[in-house]
Amino acid sequence: ASHGSSSTQPVQAEAETKPSIPVPPTSPLAKVKVGMSRDEVVATIGQPQSWSSYQTGKAWIPFHFSGSDDYRTVAHYKGEGTITFSNDSAYTSGLSVMSIDYDPAEPGFAK
Repeated sequence: ASHGSSSTQPVQAEAETKPSIPVPPTSPLAKVKVGMSRDEVVATIGQPQSWSSYQTGKAWIPFHFSGSDDYRTVAHYKGEGTITFSNDSAYTSGLSVMSIDYDPAEPGFAK
């Protein structure tokens, strides 16, 4: 008996501006793991050339009491890429790694 499915089309991922490049093991970014705190990242691979921050749409949701992911901070490492941090909650100043994006063309400053 075959189980036919009407949704045989592949699920499309969100459109990105550039394809994701795997982090090479020789890059300092390879030492960074999702979930690490901002302090852990800086202690592990050093300060970036610059930081940038932006507010997410979640900050405008009424009754969004948890306050997590209301804003993001991006560390720009020249010639390596970026590390995006998300706030842990509205009640702490904690930031955790959300994504690591390897980009050897990273200028070290927000574009």
